[in-house]
Amino acid sequence: MHKDYKKGIEMRISKYYGLKIFNDKAEYVGIVNDVVLEFTKGEVFGLAVGQEQGIENTAIPYNDVIAVSDIVLVRSQR
Repeated sequence: MHKDYKKGIEMRISKYYGLKIFNDKAEYVGIVNDVVLEFTKGEVFGLAVGQEQGIENTAIPYNDVIAVSDIVLVRSQR
């Protein structure tokens, strides 16, 4: 679960779309092109990541999101 969620900080889902995503190694990952919801728990489950042409879309579990502001910061894959 995102750390700000625990603090009661909310963000409209529409604000996620188009945000650039970087990992904790300062590497560009892509942009948010969709938000996956878990309806039974009422939580964000993950972010669908769009990338430039020719690169397959991926998904990032929301547990890997470190921070969200003007960009999304996520844990790098180990």
